[in-house]
Amino acid sequence: MRSVLASLVLAAVGMAQGTAPPPAPPGAAPSGPGAVRFDSGGWPILADDPAPAAGRASPALATEAARPAAAASGMQLGSPLLDVFQATRSPAAFRALGGVVVWWRLSIFGAQGEVIGMRELTHTADCGAAERDRLELADGRVYGRSGASVFAERQGMPWPTLADAAQHELALFGLHLRLPWCFGDGAAFAVVGRDTVTRGGDALLRIQLERRPPAGADPIGPEATPPPRDRYELLVEPSTGLPREFVHRFAASAQSRRVRLEDWRDVTLGDARAGGAVRLPFRRVYVDEAQRPTTQLEILRLEPAKLAERDFRLR
Repeated sequence: MRSVLASLVLAAVGMAQGTAPPPAPPGAAPSGPGAVRFDSGGWPILADDPAPAAGRASPALATEAARPAAAASGMQLGSPLLDVFQATRSPAAFRALGGVVVWWRLSIFGAQGEVIGMRELTHTADCGAAERDRLELADGRVYGRSGASVFAERQGMPWPTLADAAQHELALFGLHLRLPWCFGDGAAFAVVGRDTVTRGGDALLRIQLERRPPAGADPIGPEATPPPRDRYELLVEPSTGLPREFVHRFAASAQSRRVRLEDWRDVTLGDARAGGAVRLPFRRVYVDEAQRPTTQLEILRLEPAKLAERDFRLR
Protein backbone atom coordinates (compact mmCIF):
# COMPACT_ATOMS: atom_id res chain seq x y z
CA MET A 1 0.00 0.00 0.00
CA ARG A 2 1.25 3.44 -0.90
CA SER A 3 2.44 5.37 2.16
CA VAL A 4 0.96 8.74 3.11
CA LEU A 5 4.34 10.32 2.45
CA ALA A 6 4.57 8.84 -1.02
CA SER A 7 1.00 9.96 -1.72
CA LEU A 8 1.98 13.55 -0.87
CA VAL A 9 4.90 13.45 -3.26
CA LEU A 10 2.83 11.90 -6.03
CA ALA A 11 0.21 14.59 -5.49
CA ALA A 12 2.91 17.22 -5.65
CA VAL A 13 3.97 16.01 -9.10
CA GLY A 14 0.35 15.61 -10.20
CA MET A 15 0.15 11.82 -10.22
CA ALA A 16 -2.07 11.20 -7.21
CA GLN A 17 -5.52 9.78 -7.80
CA GLY A 18 -8.60 11.58 -6.49
CA THR A 19 -9.72 15.16 -6.88
CA ALA A 20 -8.39 17.18 -9.77
CA PRO A 21 -5.59 19.64 -8.98
CA PRO A 22 -6.30 23.37 -8.94
CA PRO A 23 -5.72 25.08 -12.26
CA ALA A 24 -2.91 27.55 -12.60
CA PRO A 25 -4.09 31.11 -11.82
CA PRO A 26 -4.76 33.35 -14.81
CA GLY A 27 -1.52 34.76 -16.18
CA ALA A 28 0.58 32.49 -13.98
CA ALA A 29 2.52 30.87 -16.79
CA PRO A 30 5.66 32.94 -17.26
CA SER A 31 7.32 33.37 -20.58
CA GLY A 32 10.38 31.29 -21.39
CA PRO A 33 13.86 32.56 -20.65
CA GLY A 34 14.43 33.24 -24.32
CA ALA A 35 11.88 36.07 -24.13
CA VAL A 36 13.67 37.90 -21.33
CA ARG A 37 16.99 39.77 -21.42
CA PHE A 38 19.40 38.85 -18.62
CA ASP A 39 22.30 40.76 -17.15
CA SER A 40 25.74 39.28 -16.40
CA GLY A 41 24.57 38.06 -12.99
CA GLY A 42 21.73 35.95 -14.40
CA TRP A 43 18.87 38.28 -13.46
CA PRO A 44 16.27 39.54 -15.97
CA ILE A 45 16.43 43.19 -16.98
CA LEU A 46 12.95 44.46 -16.10
CA ALA A 47 11.46 47.75 -17.17
CA ASP A 48 11.59 49.22 -13.67
CA ASP A 49 15.02 47.85 -12.77
CA PRO A 50 18.00 50.17 -12.53
CA ALA A 51 20.75 49.62 -15.05
CA PRO A 52 23.00 46.73 -13.96
CA ALA A 53 26.08 48.01 -12.27
CA ALA A 54 29.58 46.64 -12.52
CA GLY A 55 30.24 43.92 -10.01
CA ARG A 56 26.54 43.01 -9.75
CA ALA A 57 27.25 39.28 -9.74
CA SER A 58 28.25 37.65 -6.45
CA PRO A 59 29.24 34.11 -5.39
CA ALA A 60 26.52 31.53 -5.92
CA LEU A 61 24.77 29.34 -3.43
CA ALA A 62 27.12 26.39 -2.97
CA THR A 63 26.35 23.57 -5.40
CA GLU A 64 27.98 20.38 -6.59
CA ALA A 65 31.44 20.81 -8.07
CA ALA A 66 30.25 20.31 -11.65
CA ARG A 67 27.91 23.32 -11.53
CA PRO A 68 29.16 26.73 -12.72
CA ALA A 69 30.39 28.85 -9.83
CA ALA A 70 29.39 32.34 -11.04
CA ALA A 71 25.76 33.16 -10.22
CA ALA A 72 23.66 35.89 -8.68
CA SER A 73 22.92 35.93 -4.96
CA GLY A 74 19.76 38.05 -5.11
CA MET A 75 21.18 40.64 -2.69
CA GLN A 76 22.09 43.24 -5.33
CA LEU A 77 20.29 46.56 -5.60
CA GLY A 78 17.40 46.09 -8.01
CA SER A 79 17.23 42.31 -7.66
CA PRO A 80 13.62 40.99 -7.81
CA LEU A 81 14.40 38.88 -4.71
CA LEU A 82 16.09 41.56 -2.63
CA ASP A 83 13.07 42.30 -0.40
CA VAL A 84 12.53 38.59 0.20
CA PHE A 85 16.12 37.99 1.28
CA GLN A 86 16.14 41.10 3.45
CA ALA A 87 13.15 39.65 5.32
CA THR A 88 14.33 36.02 5.53
CA ARG A 89 18.09 36.78 5.56
CA SER A 90 20.51 36.18 2.70
CA PRO A 91 21.34 32.90 0.92
CA ALA A 92 24.78 33.16 2.54
CA ALA A 93 23.15 33.15 5.99
CA PHE A 94 21.23 30.01 5.07
CA ARG A 95 24.39 28.31 3.81
CA ALA A 96 26.04 29.18 7.13
CA LEU A 97 23.55 26.93 8.95
CA GLY A 98 25.67 24.02 7.69
CA GLY A 99 24.44 20.54 8.52
CA VAL A 100 20.97 20.27 10.04
CA VAL A 101 18.53 17.59 11.13
CA VAL A 102 14.84 18.45 10.69
CA TRP A 103 11.95 16.49 12.19
CA TRP A 104 8.89 16.88 9.92
CA ARG A 105 5.27 16.00 10.70
CA LEU A 106 3.07 15.37 7.67
CA SER A 107 -0.72 15.59 8.14
CA ILE A 108 -3.38 14.70 5.55
CA PHE A 109 -6.81 16.37 5.83
CA GLY A 110 -10.22 15.07 4.81
CA ALA A 111 -13.01 16.94 3.04
CA GLN A 112 -14.25 18.46 6.32
CA GLY A 113 -10.80 19.55 7.47
CA GLU A 114 -10.33 16.55 9.77
CA VAL A 115 -6.94 14.84 10.04
CA ILE A 116 -7.17 11.43 8.34
CA GLY A 117 -3.49 10.51 8.38
CA MET A 118 -0.25 11.54 10.01
CA ARG A 119 3.40 10.57 9.58
CA GLU A 120 6.73 11.84 10.87
CA LEU A 121 10.14 11.61 9.24
CA THR A 122 13.70 12.76 9.81
CA HIS A 123 15.42 14.93 7.23
CA THR A 124 19.19 15.39 7.33
CA ALA A 125 20.49 18.10 5.00
CA ASP A 126 23.59 20.08 4.11
CA CYS A 127 22.39 23.69 3.82
CA GLY A 128 25.65 24.61 2.11
CA ALA A 129 24.87 22.37 -0.87
CA ALA A 130 21.96 22.42 -3.27
CA GLU A 131 21.30 18.68 -3.37
CA ARG A 132 22.49 16.83 -0.28
CA ASP A 133 19.58 15.32 1.62
CA ARG A 134 18.73 12.16 3.54
CA LEU A 135 15.22 11.07 4.55
CA GLU A 136 14.53 8.43 7.19
CA LEU A 137 10.96 7.10 7.35
CA ALA A 138 9.27 5.26 10.20
CA ASP A 139 8.83 2.05 8.17
CA GLY A 140 12.59 1.60 7.75
CA ARG A 141 12.99 3.23 4.36
CA VAL A 142 16.00 5.53 3.92
CA TYR A 143 16.48 7.77 0.89
CA GLY A 144 19.54 9.86 0.13
CA ARG A 145 21.05 12.02 -2.58
CA SER A 146 24.31 13.77 -3.25
CA GLY A 147 24.00 15.71 -6.48
CA ALA A 148 22.73 13.38 -9.21
CA SER A 149 23.49 10.27 -7.14
CA VAL A 150 20.34 8.89 -5.44
CA PHE A 151 19.91 5.76 -3.33
CA ALA A 152 17.08 3.96 -1.56
CA GLU A 153 17.24 1.25 1.09
CA ARG A 154 14.87 -0.51 3.45
CA GLN A 155 15.78 -2.12 6.74
CA GLY A 156 19.44 -1.59 5.84
CA MET A 157 19.20 -3.35 2.46
CA PRO A 158 19.56 -1.58 -0.93
CA TRP A 159 16.17 -1.27 -2.65
CA PRO A 160 16.69 -0.10 -6.25
CA THR A 161 12.97 -0.24 -7.14
CA LEU A 162 12.36 2.65 -4.71
CA ALA A 163 14.92 4.91 -6.39
CA ASP A 164 12.37 6.77 -8.51
CA ALA A 165 10.11 7.54 -5.53
CA ALA A 166 13.20 8.48 -3.52
CA GLN A 167 14.27 11.02 -6.14
CA HIS A 168 10.88 12.78 -6.08
CA GLU A 169 10.61 12.86 -2.28
CA LEU A 170 14.18 14.06 -1.79
CA ALA A 171 13.63 16.83 -4.34
CA LEU A 172 10.36 17.94 -2.72
CA PHE A 173 11.61 18.03 0.87
CA GLY A 174 14.92 19.54 -0.23
CA LEU A 175 13.00 22.30 -1.99
CA HIS A 176 10.81 23.00 1.04
CA LEU A 177 13.78 23.25 3.39
CA ARG A 178 15.79 25.53 1.07
CA LEU A 179 12.86 27.78 0.12
CA PRO A 180 13.33 30.69 -0.69
CA TRP A 181 17.14 30.75 -0.53
CA CYS A 182 17.59 28.19 -3.31
CA PHE A 183 16.29 30.78 -5.78
CA GLY A 184 19.37 32.90 -5.13
CA ASP A 185 21.32 30.44 -7.30
CA GLY A 186 21.24 32.24 -10.64
CA ALA A 187 22.88 29.26 -12.38
CA ALA A 188 19.91 27.03 -11.48
CA PHE A 189 16.93 29.44 -11.48
CA ALA A 190 15.82 32.47 -13.47
CA VAL A 191 13.32 35.14 -12.48
CA VAL A 192 11.03 35.43 -15.53
CA GLY A 193 8.29 37.74 -14.30
CA ARG A 194 7.11 40.08 -11.58
CA ASP A 195 3.63 41.54 -11.09
CA THR A 196 0.91 42.11 -8.48
CA VAL A 197 -1.98 39.74 -7.69
CA THR A 198 -4.84 39.85 -5.18
CA ARG A 199 -5.31 37.14 -2.55
CA GLY A 200 -8.05 37.46 0.07
CA GLY A 201 -8.43 41.15 -0.71
CA ASP A 202 -4.69 41.80 -0.24
CA ALA A 203 -2.37 42.93 -3.02
CA LEU A 204 0.70 40.68 -3.10
CA LEU A 205 3.87 40.85 -5.14
CA ARG A 206 4.21 37.77 -7.36
CA ILE A 207 7.70 36.69 -8.40
CA GLN A 208 7.71 34.06 -11.15
CA LEU A 209 10.71 31.76 -11.48
CA GLU A 210 11.81 28.95 -13.74
CA ARG A 211 14.44 26.26 -13.39
CA ARG A 212 17.22 26.70 -15.91
CA PRO A 213 18.27 23.74 -18.09
CA PRO A 214 21.36 21.81 -16.96
CA ALA A 215 24.75 23.31 -17.70
CA GLY A 216 25.64 22.88 -21.36
CA ALA A 217 22.02 22.32 -22.41
CA ASP A 218 21.19 25.96 -23.24
CA PRO A 219 20.20 26.27 -26.90
CA ILE A 220 21.67 28.89 -29.20
CA GLY A 221 18.86 31.23 -30.21
CA PRO A 222 15.12 30.84 -29.58
CA GLU A 223 13.61 27.36 -29.34
CA ALA A 224 10.78 26.40 -31.70
CA THR A 225 9.29 24.11 -29.05
CA PRO A 226 10.79 24.84 -25.63
CA PRO A 227 10.85 21.77 -23.37
CA PRO A 228 8.73 21.98 -20.21
CA ARG A 229 10.57 23.21 -17.13
CA ASP A 230 9.80 23.41 -13.44
CA ARG A 231 8.13 26.73 -12.63
CA TYR A 232 7.52 28.45 -9.32
CA GLU A 233 5.82 31.50 -7.85
CA LEU A 234 6.49 33.39 -4.65
CA LEU A 235 3.62 35.58 -3.42
CA VAL A 236 5.16 38.16 -1.14
CA GLU A 237 3.77 40.62 1.41
CA PRO A 238 4.94 44.01 0.07
CA SER A 239 5.11 45.56 3.53
CA THR A 240 7.31 42.87 5.10
CA GLY A 241 8.99 41.05 2.23
CA LEU A 242 7.92 37.68 3.68
CA PRO A 243 6.53 35.12 1.23
CA ARG A 244 2.93 34.26 2.07
CA GLU A 245 2.37 31.61 -0.60
CA PHE A 246 4.43 29.35 -2.82
CA VAL A 247 3.26 27.69 -6.03
CA HIS A 248 5.17 24.88 -7.73
CA ARG A 249 4.45 23.48 -11.17
CA PHE A 250 6.76 20.56 -11.96
CA ALA A 251 7.49 19.75 -15.59
CA ALA A 252 6.69 16.07 -14.98
CA SER A 253 3.04 16.85 -14.23
CA ALA A 254 2.32 20.35 -15.60
CA GLN A 255 -0.01 20.81 -12.61
CA SER A 256 0.14 23.66 -10.10
CA ARG A 257 0.14 23.14 -6.33
CA ARG A 258 -0.40 26.04 -3.96
CA VAL A 259 1.22 26.16 -0.52
CA ARG A 260 0.61 28.66 2.28
CA LEU A 261 3.76 29.55 4.21
CA GLU A 262 2.97 30.16 7.88
CA ASP A 263 4.49 30.37 11.37
CA TRP A 264 7.71 32.18 10.43
CA ARG A 265 10.34 31.93 13.16
CA ASP A 266 13.92 33.08 13.66
CA VAL A 267 16.39 30.18 13.57
CA THR A 268 19.95 30.65 14.81
CA LEU A 269 22.45 27.81 14.71
CA GLY A 270 26.02 28.46 15.76
CA ASP A 271 27.54 31.94 15.72
CA ALA A 272 24.98 34.39 14.35
CA ARG A 273 27.74 36.93 13.73
CA ALA A 274 29.18 34.58 11.09
CA GLY A 275 25.77 33.94 9.54
CA GLY A 276 23.55 30.98 10.33
CA ALA A 277 20.56 33.10 11.38
CA VAL A 278 17.46 33.00 9.15
CA ARG A 279 13.66 33.29 9.25
CA LEU A 280 12.01 30.00 8.36
CA PRO A 281 8.33 29.01 7.87
CA PHE A 282 7.66 26.17 10.31
CA ARG A 283 4.29 25.32 8.72
CA ARG A 284 3.50 24.78 5.02
CA VAL A 285 -0.13 24.07 4.09
CA TYR A 286 -1.14 22.71 0.69
CA VAL A 287 -4.58 24.00 -0.33
CA ASP A 288 -7.03 23.15 -3.11
CA GLU A 289 -8.78 25.54 -5.50
CA ALA A 290 -11.24 26.49 -2.73
CA GLN A 291 -8.35 27.27 -0.33
CA ARG A 292 -9.21 24.22 1.81
CA PRO A 293 -6.16 22.53 3.39
CA THR A 294 -5.28 19.11 1.98
CA THR A 295 -1.81 18.43 3.37
CA GLN A 296 0.36 20.10 5.99
CA LEU A 297 4.12 19.92 6.50
CA GLU A 298 5.23 21.10 9.93
CA ILE A 299 8.74 21.39 11.36
CA LEU A 300 8.70 19.92 14.86
CA ARG A 301 12.37 20.47 15.63
CA LEU A 302 15.55 21.60 13.90
CA GLU A 303 19.06 21.00 15.23
CA PRO A 304 22.62 21.44 13.94
CA ALA A 305 24.58 18.37 12.88
CA LYS A 306 28.15 17.60 11.83
CA LEU A 307 27.93 15.95 8.44
CA ALA A 308 30.18 14.56 5.74
CA GLU A 309 29.49 13.87 2.08
CA ARG A 310 29.34 10.12 2.81
CA ASP A 311 26.26 10.70 4.99
CA PHE A 312 24.28 11.21 1.77
CA ARG A 313 25.42 8.04 0.02
CA LEU A 314 24.56 4.37 0.42
CA ARG A 315 26.56 2.98 3.34
